[in-house]
Amino acid sequence: MADRYSKQRVFLGADRDAKLRSVSVAIVGLGATGSVIASWLTRAGVGHLTLIDRDLVEVSNLQRQILYCESDIGSPKAVAAKEILNRANSQVYIQSLVTDLTSGNAVDTLSDFDLIMDGTDNFEARYLINDVSLLKQIPWIYCGAIGGEAMVWSIVPPQTPCLRCLMEEPPEAGDVDTCDSAGVLGPAVGVAASWSATEAIKILTGEPPAPILARFDLWNNERQFISPPSVRCKFCTNQITEFLDDRWTLKATTLCGLNGVQIRVNPPGNLDLQNLIPRLEARTKTIWKYTPLTLSGNDGELRVILFRDGRALIHGEVTPERARSWYTEIIGC
Repeated sequence: MADRYSKQRVFLGADRDAKLRSVSVAIVGLGATGSVIASWLTRAGVGHLTLIDRDLVEVSNLQRQILYCESDIGSPKAVAAKEILNRANSQVYIQSLVTDLTSGNAVDTLSDFDLIMDGTDNFEARYLINDVSLLKQIPWIYCGAIGGEAMVWSIVPPQTPCLRCLMEEPPEAGDVDTCDSAGVLGPAVGVAASWSATEAIKILTGEPPAPILARFDLWNNERQFISPPSVRCKFCTNQITEFLDDRWTLKATTLCGLNGVQIRVNPPGNLDLQNLIPRLEARTKTIWKYTPLTLSGNDGELRVILFRDGRALIHGEVTPERARSWYTEIIGC
């Protein structure tokens, strides 16, 4: 009988290979890096994967997010990823969470895992992951790709420095490049995510991860292996988790690279989307499309997508202030 893991077992050995079947991993972000990480860990036979993402698949994702196809456009990334990965390995238990990681839900969402993988594209989420890692002593792996660069760093508290040992505060908006300002090369994503998945398999099987931050500039043929700071910061020394204490209720922010605004709530809620349909259709005189996770339609020139966890994407010529007013008028807060 064919053995799914036979080649992997030759390299890892029977005991380490078997250990993968008993571990659980959370992947935060199922975009470019997260979708590749999820694919490798699913195929490696990690016992339990939880996929966490707040966004929908868009056509602009397909250049680098190789897990998805054109038929997935408009679907929540976590849901589409679960369906695809289940077809790759039905032996892995996969859970999808279409939600926004906030200070109000980060501890409950990420506490019960052996490892947390960073598939995000923003520092707000990474600092939340770092706080949960410090609080619960759960290792996590930083992973990023921008332009032609790939970066990976394994953080294992309390043995290693934490993210704040390297960067005490998140960079200010505009201080770092994004995919919209610098672009991103698809193969750079693959290098970052594959390196990250390899580090994950090390940690999950009891092997020490690389004690450095690895950076590759694939376009300019450069590589760096950076030793983390030798002096530990006050945050990991004293388990100060101030990002988990940042209690906000409603945020309206301009969408990066798109014409519109995203509304986020903290902690995430549980909207009764079906109950909103009569109200919205009476207001807009249009038909709204319902799925178990989203409700979408048009209000004049605005295209609106409401999510069950309380978030909203409002596309069109709209300011954050107007989007917030629309949301509080329709949903409340």
